Amino acid sequence: ATTEIYTLSLHDALPIYDLMTLAAAGLLVMTVSAQAQTTSVGHGVSESEVVPISESLILINARTMYTDIVSDDMDNPLLNATGPCTGTILINAGVVSGGGYCHYTDASGDQAVVRWDAEGMSAEGRTLGSWSVVGGTGSWMTRTGGGGFDAGTGADGAYTNNISGGFMMN
Repeated sequence: ATTEIYTLSLHDALPIYDLMTLAAAGLLVMTVSAQAQTTSVGHGVSESEVVPISESLILINARTMYTDIVSDDMDNPLLNATGPCTGTILINAGVVSGGGYCHYTDASGDQAVVRWDAEGMSAEGRTLGSWSVVGGTGSWMTRTGGGGFDAGTGADGAYTNNISGGFMMN
């Protein structure tokens, strides 16, 4: 087996209810430590539908369409990948859960399915969680991997998802 380790940052659509709205709703927000610095960024268009069920129960339906994933590492298997990420986040009495899937097409035309799981929220209101490779076509049929993510809107208004982790060919 060959091991490939990458650290990447994807511009993702794991939307979150903004921290001020959650605070106004009286929700306690779980704080989780931030992920390591990353060097890759995915670009796309993010959409979300926030469905407040009650003061302490919020459902968020998320979708991002990636137009490009860029990286300083030319061997990154997600370099120049495109495609949608969809899923649902649940905030229940301040506890964040939920997840979804990304369907990427990489630069060689192979398709990858990546699962993401929302597990918490930082003090800055960024969604924190984990990701794992499910499978796909071509090289993704035997590629495994996973790691963590830190997704949200920065002070500049840009939405980013900083993803760290690694890949392995089996």
